[in-house]
Amino acid sequence: MSSTRPDIDVHPKGLSPDDLKIKEFDVVIIGGGPSGETAAMYSVKGGLTALLIESELVGGECPYWACVPSKAMLRPNETIETAKGVGGAKERLALLAAKYSATPEIDVEGTWSARDRFTKGWKDDANVELMRTSGVEVVRGFGSIAGEKRVSIKEWHSGSTVEVTARQAVIVASGSAPSIPVIEGLQKAGYWTPREAVSSNEVPKHLIIIGGGVVGCEMAFAYRSLGSQVTIIGGSDRLLPRIVPEASSMISLSMKNSGIKVLLSTTAKEVTREGSTVKVDLVDGTRLHGAEILIAAGRRARTTGMELDKVGAPTNGAAITVDESLRVVSVPAGWLYAIGDPNGLAPLTHMGKYQAIIASQSIIASARGISGDDSKESDYSRLSRKPSDNATPQVVFTDPQIASVGMTMEQAQAQGLKVKAHSVKMQGHGTFLHAADYDGWAQWVVAEGTGQILGAIFVGRDVADLLHASTVAVVGKLSWRTMFHAVPSFPTLGEVYHNLVESCAK
Repeated sequence: MSSTRPDIDVHPKGLSPDDLKIKEFDVVIIGGGPSGETAAMYSVKGGLTALLIESELVGGECPYWACVPSKAMLRPNETIETAKGVGGAKERLALLAAKYSATPEIDVEGTWSARDRFTKGWKDDANVELMRTSGVEVVRGFGSIAGEKRVSIKEWHSGSTVEVTARQAVIVASGSAPSIPVIEGLQKAGYWTPREAVSSNEVPKHLIIIGGGVVGCEMAFAYRSLGSQVTIIGGSDRLLPRIVPEASSMISLSMKNSGIKVLLSTTAKEVTREGSTVKVDLVDGTRLHGAEILIAAGRRARTTGMELDKVGAPTNGAAITVDESLRVVSVPAGWLYAIGDPNGLAPLTHMGKYQAIIASQSIIASARGISGDDSKESDYSRLSRKPSDNATPQVVFTDPQIASVGMTMEQAQAQGLKVKAHSVKMQGHGTFLHAADYDGWAQWVVAEGTGQILGAIFVGRDVADLLHASTVAVVGKLSWRTMFHAVPSFPTLGEVYHNLVESCAK
């Protein structure tokens, strides 16, 4: 079985539920990740009392095991690769390479040090203090449903249980866990999950990655830059199968140019380990030999053991169905909410926090006997997630980056919409500031007739910060004609918006 580093304590002592002086709160939140923290703080801001229950580190998956450490591992190589394309910097790198008879490479120990600073050494003191200063009560333990508006909390170390009551609502914000495929010999051989991949202080000579999605692709680039030989295995016929094919092809080409071996349309059949070597047999007959194997085959809701079946919700990792205010639909009384990964709508940190605000505002409004929102624009109520159902922004931090929001052309056509895709190359204009040979690509999906922008994608170095303007356009139902008047500054990467507008105008 996989395990985290022995020096990382994921169940620190203290904040025991046994020490609770009050056993009744307006809102009880199960899960202290970004979604749970946000829901708790907004509930308190709205005049309610809140209890936050976390079974591991307060802060959740993102700051310790996902978004934050992975980006710390990716950033050094991004910086060096960018410098290689900038006049004045690339010459200096070449001079240093000649002097030391070596190509410019990132410093592994420096990368680990930066990652450890970003994760605060896997200590959650700062997050606990933030909750406390915000007026949120925090306890460590495993929360489960005990009955209507009742939650049982099991203390990790002693095994003792305490029951608390919510006057208004219970929020499930328990996050997600890795999905581990059934592969013969895998459990006996041992493996990395994304937790081990972002916390390891070792660089495997050869890392075999099972899974061609976001995590698998990001870790492939990270460990290749750290010096590993990397092989990535994807069951689909292309990497990142949920991304448009053009972007997927650019990532595959970049991987191959970086020396990453890409195997597609195949899966692992058996895994064995002999000493320091792990052997992976694929269904197509290929045998791979590596030093470590990373399972990056997706995630499932972390709901096992939470007794959600008592209220008709799934407890096997399946998504919990919610309404527009994030209430669990199987609980007609409306006291149970599910936000973030457990509802499966948009398993991304920023979307979980967005949902947390909606859920907490809905609970506050209900507590005050208010059924509407201060805003008269009902389409943009803070009590409903409806405007963003098709407007989830996401950035994949590969090389090049992929930033997307809204619908692809295929998704729009599947809904019966008449659309056209407008694609442009990101060359010239402000790209010369990033690299003389900058290579990028962008696309808008636009409704015929109205010109409304329904989706956008950008592929290239440093395109992540280009995305928000398109997110505003998609959520705001803006047309390309409106965007013509939003003039991008010169010289910036944002000039691609001018090119997209002109493509639509043809």
